[in-house]
Amino acid sequence: MNEDEIRTYDELNIDEKGLLDVFRQMKLMSDYNRFRFYNLKVENLITKYEQLKQLREEIQGDYFLIYDELLSEELIEGELDASDWGITRDHENEVWDAELRLMSEIKANFDLAIKMIESGEADQSIIDAENNL
Repeated sequence: MNEDEIRTYDELNIDEKGLLDVFRQMKLMSDYNRFRFYNLKVENLITKYEQLKQLREEIQGDYFLIYDELLSEELIEGELDASDWGITRDHENEVWDAELRLMSEIKANFDLAIKMIESGEADQSIIDAENNL
């Protein structure tokens, strides 16, 4: 195909525009549904991270409570070094927070793409790009 055969959207006849519009809408609907699907998966993962952090905090609290009870009942000997737990938990939170930030950024991008498709902004952007070829 040479340059003489390339036409902008505005140069197409009604039938060609209609066909192109149908294909564009099919692609946008496909993208929309794919984005919504992965958006839900990412949202579910974010919820699991939040639950994980809460569960880890509860486990640590229970651990210290039981350990103190066992010590006071003289069923065990020794000292519990809470600073080791603090360092471990800080490291876990650091890693989990970094992963959460990444997932939140991905979710924000999906949210934006979904909003653009719903508002028609994505469709118009594609048409504008086709006109500028």
